[in-house]
Amino acid sequence: MFRPTQARWFETYVPREQTVRATEVLAATGVVQLETDPRLAEPVAEDKLRFFVEQFRSLAARHGHELPGTGTQASDILGDPVHLANQALHRLRVWSARMDFLNAHLEHLRAELRQLDLLEECLAAMARANLDLDAVFHKTRFLCKCLFACPKGGAGEAELKAGVDRVIPGEGHDFLYVADLPDQRHAIRHWVVERGCEQMGIPAWLSGDRANQWRTLARRAALLRRERADLEHERRALRRDPDMARARANVDTLHWYLGHAAGTLTAGPFCHVTGWTTAPDPRYLRQALEKAGIRAVLRSPHPPEQARVPVATLDNWWARPFQPFLVMWGTPDSMTVDPTPLLPFIVPLLFGYMFPDLGHGLVLALLGLALWGRHPRLRFLLTCGLASAGFGLLFGEVFGFHHFLTPLWLRPLEAPEAVLLLPLPFGAGLMLLGLVFAGVEAYWRGELFRWLPGEGAVLVLYLSLLAGLLAPWALVLAGLALLQYLAHAVHRAWRDERWASVLESLGSLALSLFELAMNTLSFLRVGAFALAHGALSLAVLTLADGTGSAWAWWAVVIAGNVFALTLEGLLVFVQTTRLVLFEFFVRFLEREGRLFRPAPGPGAG
Repeated sequence: MFRPTQARWFETYVPREQTVRATEVLAATGVVQLETDPRLAEPVAEDKLRFFVEQFRSLAARHGHELPGTGTQASDILGDPVHLANQALHRLRVWSARMDFLNAHLEHLRAELRQLDLLEECLAAMARANLDLDAVFHKTRFLCKCLFACPKGGAGEAELKAGVDRVIPGEGHDFLYVADLPDQRHAIRHWVVERGCEQMGIPAWLSGDRANQWRTLARRAALLRRERADLEHERRALRRDPDMARARANVDTLHWYLGHAAGTLTAGPFCHVTGWTTAPDPRYLRQALEKAGIRAVLRSPHPPEQARVPVATLDNWWARPFQPFLVMWGTPDSMTVDPTPLLPFIVPLLFGYMFPDLGHGLVLALLGLALWGRHPRLRFLLTCGLASAGFGLLFGEVFGFHHFLTPLWLRPLEAPEAVLLLPLPFGAGLMLLGLVFAGVEAYWRGELFRWLPGEGAVLVLYLSLLAGLLAPWALVLAGLALLQYLAHAVHRAWRDERWASVLESLGSLALSLFELAMNTLSFLRVGAFALAHGALSLAVLTLADGTGSAWAWWAVVIAGNVFALTLEGLLVFVQTTRLVLFEFFVRFLEREGRLFRPAPGPGAG
């Protein structure tokens, strides 16, 4: 649990036409980090592949939700990926041209049908007004005759100074008929446009008596609606085109390939797919490829020279929210203890003790739960909030009030010495654990016997000095540890013929003990923040009680709680991070490792 899993190098020889499919299958296992072997030949044709993929995605972005393919699985990409990408781009261009034509033609049909609806409404209105459309718009050489559809009440009466004007009320519009000299045409149009009117065209085919006009208009509208239905049916078919959907899914897979496995496509009948894996059995990858119908040769040779071997730290659901604390410091290597399993216990305990409040803790827990999916880095708020709520029960605090709950332990301001000193044993134990981890790492490296006389003696000396505070006989053990350390320093100086190194060792010992003492005392801040929270809560309530108004009392209490939740929460988080990093991690955690990052599947982009 505490030792990171070291990844192993693997390489496969895959038929060239199955390269993309093979990388997809390997990524789907979740235990593979793809990485190009620098010893392999330069990749070929990927510049063309990238060009076709980017062209496809650029054209596809124009159509947004119209393009089919959401949720469609990519086909087993067999054959030349460059050819497949080019083929998909050609299909998209044909599809796009037809879709653009359908959209433009449907827009034209919708506009024409709207005009027919207006004409139908106008004919009905003119029939009620005993006007004949054909007679009114009989051609003349001297007059400009226009018909406008205006919003109800928007035509006006006396404002338009035209030779002839008539407002014909319809069911949904007012129809304005205007006849005047041709030189007034622009003035008339400007007047009606300002009132939201639109000019209606009288088609040449709409002629004859009123009955013939109705029949002709109905036939024309029926013809256009049938044509619109046919075009909409074709457009729906295009939006569900399975071949286009498959082409889009294939290009998405090829885009993922270029982002996560580029370089594996090489010349020749076989391509090399290489990288790192944390699979406990190398046969697991071979079985995954065979299950997908891919015949490949898989080997586990030595990694390339100068390659940094990645490691996988603990990634269980309960430890994952606290991985950001480890990332702040650095990644352990395969010979360094992984402290991630302890962080879900250490961090909430420190945070909760420094911010003990039932109400504030539950608010933080709810906030962490609400942000669980959108902000994974803030998931630790759930556990830390629950810890704060637990310590709030121990100290009897809820939203800064001290009299609502009976404390399960004590009230901080009534016993400040106990609250202040209790974190010291916890901090000492945490640093002792860090020193023990350093010894475990020395054992893993095969250097335990070199570690014991030096740093091991410092561990025993620190432990015995702490024990001596309670049991004076433990100081004898401290003396023995000091003698052991001095003997080791003298032996090393005699071996290296550098007697000045004895003074250097004594100075190093003094510095180590001083740092351990200061780091131990730094845990007093844990109790100090708990007392500060109680004092701040008391100050807010005292200030509220002095307002003399119920509204002012609630305003001060709410503002004080918001202030405490925001500022104290931030400060306590900073202090918790500092204690974990500089009092615990500094004892053993090296930062030279490289984190194993499994290749995401095509669905992850």
